[in-house]
Amino acid sequence: MIRLFPGEEFREVHFAIKPRMRYAVSNRGRILSFSDNLENGALIKGSTMNGYRMIRFKKVIEGKMHNIQSFVYKFVAEHFLPQPDEVQKHLIHLDHDLSNDRVENLKWVDADARMEHYKKSPNVIAGRKRMLEKRKSSNGHKLTLMEVIRLKKMVLDPNRKTRMKILAKQFGISEMQLFRIKSGENWGHIKV
Repeated sequence: MIRLFPGEEFREVHFAIKPRMRYAVSNRGRILSFSDNLENGALIKGSTMNGYRMIRFKKVIEGKMHNIQSFVYKFVAEHFLPQPDEVQKHLIHLDHDLSNDRVENLKWVDADARMEHYKKSPNVIAGRKRMLEKRKSSNGHKLTLMEVIRLKKMVLDPNRKTRMKILAKQFGISEMQLFRIKSGENWGHIKV
C-alpha cells in the first residue's frame, strides 16, 4: 500500500515500446511501478543523469536488447501541465533544482525564455565565476606558466609512454595546441 501525500494524484505513463511493468507518475514527481493495480505498486527511485531524475528499463525486441530511458519531469509535465502552445515546447525547473519534479516547479517556455532561465541558474553563475578566477590567475591564457613548464617536461621526456592525445586531454587543450607547444610555435619563450 502506497502512502499518498495530500493532493497527490497518480496517472499511468504509456511508452512507445511496452515495458514488462506498468508505470505511473504523480503530480509530486514520484514514480510507481505496478503490474495490474496501482494500489499494489511500488515506488521506485529511478536514476539520475546530469541532475535530472529518470527511469530506465530494458526490452528485448526481435532478439535485440533496447535500452529505454525517460526523464521524470517530462512525464509530470505531459500528464499534469498542459502545453500552452506550439512555441512553448521547452520545460524548465523554476527553482533550478533539477531533481524537484513537482508540477508546481515546472513551466513550459519558449527557447529564449529557457536560455534566460539557464543563465540565471546558480550552478551556471558559480561556473562562470570559477572560470573568470582561473583566467585572471593565468593571465588570460588557458594554461598557467607552471602548467606549460610541466607539460613541456612531459612532452620532451625521451622515456614518455603517455600518448599526446592523453596529455592534451589531461591539460584541457587540443592536440594541435600541444603540438604547437612542442614545436615552440606557442609558448616558445619558455625553456625547459
